[in-house]
Amino acid sequence: MSDGPEKRRHSRHEIPLEGTLRSGGNAAPCKVRNLSAGGALLEVDLPLRPGHLVTVEIPEIGAHSARVVRVIWKFAAVALEGGEKQVEGFIVEWMENEGKDVSAP
Repeated sequence: MSDGPEKRRHSRHEIPLEGTLRSGGNAAPCKVRNLSAGGALLEVDLPLRPGHLVTVEIPEIGAHSARVVRVIWKFAAVALEGGEKQVEGFIVEWMENEGKDVSAP
């Protein structure tokens, strides 16, 4: 159910990537469920709470600082802090080369 039009600054894209999420002294593998220039939805088995500062390391786009925005079960929505142009460039290149993107609103 939607509460109205989408208000995101950046379009989300379902791009299958894997990486590592680091929080404090802990690290765990993560799967990217969707990605935008401003954030990502990650599947990860680490205890996280909104407001946590983390580092998301994805080989294709590098390491980025992020803030946990929302956590539901083993899914964490994170807002990337910087690197928007680099991530957006990766998304554009991936869409041009892979052609498998299914954009999420």
